[in-house]
Amino acid sequence: MSFHRFVEKHWVKRSILSYFLLPFAFLFSCILRIRRSLQKLGILRSYRAKSYVISVGNLTMGGNGKTPFTILLAKALHSRGMKVAISHRGYKGAYEHKIRLISNEKSIIKDAQLAGDEPLLIAENLPGIPVIVGKNRRAAIQYLDAVIIPDVIILDDSFQHLKVTHDFDIVLLNAKKPFGNGFVTPAGTLREPVGILKYADCLVLNDISDNQIIPYKIQKFSKTVISTKYEIETLVAYKNNDSHSPESIKEAILISGIGNPVSFEKSIERIGIRIITHYTFPDHHKFDLEKDINPIIDKHRDAVIITTEKDFVKLSKFYFEIPMYYAKLKVAVQEEKQFNTLLDTIMKDRKQ
Repeated sequence: MSFHRFVEKHWVKRSILSYFLLPFAFLFSCILRIRRSLQKLGILRSYRAKSYVISVGNLTMGGNGKTPFTILLAKALHSRGMKVAISHRGYKGAYEHKIRLISNEKSIIKDAQLAGDEPLLIAENLPGIPVIVGKNRRAAIQYLDAVIIPDVIILDDSFQHLKVTHDFDIVLLNAKKPFGNGFVTPAGTLREPVGILKYADCLVLNDISDNQIIPYKIQKFSKTVISTKYEIETLVAYKNNDSHSPESIKEAILISGIGNPVSFEKSIERIGIRIITHYTFPDHHKFDLEKDINPIIDKHRDAVIITTEKDFVKLSKFYFEIPMYYAKLKVAVQEEKQFNTLLDTIMKDRKQ
């Protein structure tokens, strides 16, 4: 059984294993609630940055679209004249346990093994906006405050990171399974109990379907709830970075190492491309040419490969004998008026 099938069977859905782990999940939930309460009471101290800090995070483990939304938010604030910087952990990158500015106004460290796949993807989509990586968020923020002096710092994947004070919390939920199987880890995919959402300033329901209504059980947690829809804007060729219309490709092999491979499949199917097969790898997978890629190419000499933009920043260093493209996503906010109100609120709070 693949890792993704295991997650689907035991964490996204309920099984004998998830019920067996429920007592441990209950104990973990109690610890998390106490931790949150101590932080809100000021007993568990957190660092307050000089800049305005926005947290973009998850309630569940796995892919919930934080990276595309972080890019969207940063562009929107930047277009309104705000000086924005991004802080990312840099998971599985060599700089994860250091503090390193991988992107500034002049250059980008274009090496996913050093920077991490998600920070590099963010940096390439936000030219001129500083991106810093490092697990120690306090040290990263102190560096940005001292050297970059931004108006706003966006912390990617930090809703559970309480060592730094958040001025504004945005939590992303998957529209199909917002709470997984409803159990906290290790019995499910929830990082914290659902009730923790009351501390969020804004909830974003990601990858919503046409005519899907935002459920009341989500709306009740926050005054501001918006939804987004992901669409493949174009397919970009590996060899020359040329954009191609999806209509030019009838069928393809998929390769991905992301948190939600099913969402990637659905987006490919929506643009009319038949999926021959999908080779899935763990999230943030470090691809090996001989072990991972060459066997796929040898088996599908006449096929076309499509991958995600996140995976492309790692795969682009290899030579592909067959056509390969990455899917360039476009994030569309369904409630544009509410999103603009959200931006106005952030800018108003920042000036106070």
